[in-house]
Amino acid sequence: MLLTGSDSIRDVIAFPKTQKATCPLTDAPAPVERKQLTELSLRPDWKN
Repeated sequence: MLLTGSDSIRDVIAFPKTQKATCPLTDAPAPVERKQLTELSLRPDWKN
Protein backbone atom coordinates (compact mmCIF):
# COMPACT_ATOMS: atom_id res chain seq x y z
CA MET A 1 0.00 0.00 0.00
CA LEU A 2 2.81 2.38 0.84
CA LEU A 3 4.60 1.84 -2.47
CA THR A 4 1.48 2.31 -4.61
CA GLY A 5 -0.20 5.00 -2.51
CA SER A 6 -3.37 2.88 -2.24
CA ASP A 7 -6.00 3.52 0.39
CA SER A 8 -7.07 -0.10 0.64
CA ILE A 9 -5.14 -3.34 1.12
CA ARG A 10 -7.53 -4.98 -1.36
CA ASP A 11 -5.99 -2.88 -4.13
CA VAL A 12 -2.56 -4.46 -3.72
CA ILE A 13 -3.18 -8.08 -2.65
CA ALA A 14 -3.60 -10.21 -5.76
CA PHE A 15 -4.86 -13.40 -4.11
CA PRO A 16 -6.49 -14.35 -0.82
CA LYS A 17 -4.03 -15.54 1.79
CA THR A 18 -6.07 -18.32 3.41
CA GLN A 19 -5.67 -22.11 3.33
CA LYS A 20 -9.04 -22.50 1.58
CA ALA A 21 -8.20 -19.95 -1.17
CA THR A 22 -11.13 -17.75 -0.20
CA CYS A 23 -11.29 -14.10 0.68
CA PRO A 24 -12.85 -13.51 4.12
CA LEU A 25 -13.61 -9.87 3.28
CA THR A 26 -15.56 -10.44 0.06
CA ASP A 27 -16.45 -14.17 0.21
CA ALA A 28 -14.74 -14.61 -3.16
CA PRO A 29 -14.79 -16.73 -5.18
CA ALA A 30 -18.55 -16.86 -5.46
CA PRO A 31 -20.82 -18.77 -7.84
CA VAL A 32 -21.73 -16.95 -11.03
CA GLU A 33 -25.32 -16.82 -12.17
CA ARG A 34 -26.21 -17.55 -15.78
CA LYS A 35 -27.76 -14.07 -16.07
CA GLN A 36 -24.41 -12.47 -15.25
CA LEU A 37 -22.68 -14.48 -17.97
CA THR A 38 -25.38 -13.61 -20.49
CA GLU A 39 -24.95 -9.90 -19.76
CA LEU A 40 -21.27 -10.26 -20.59
CA SER A 41 -21.97 -12.35 -23.72
CA LEU A 42 -20.19 -15.37 -22.23
CA ARG A 43 -21.27 -18.97 -22.66
CA PRO A 44 -20.77 -21.38 -19.76
CA ASP A 45 -19.33 -24.86 -20.26
CA TRP A 46 -21.76 -26.48 -17.82
CA LYS A 47 -25.08 -27.93 -18.94
CA ASN A 48 -27.95 -26.76 -16.69
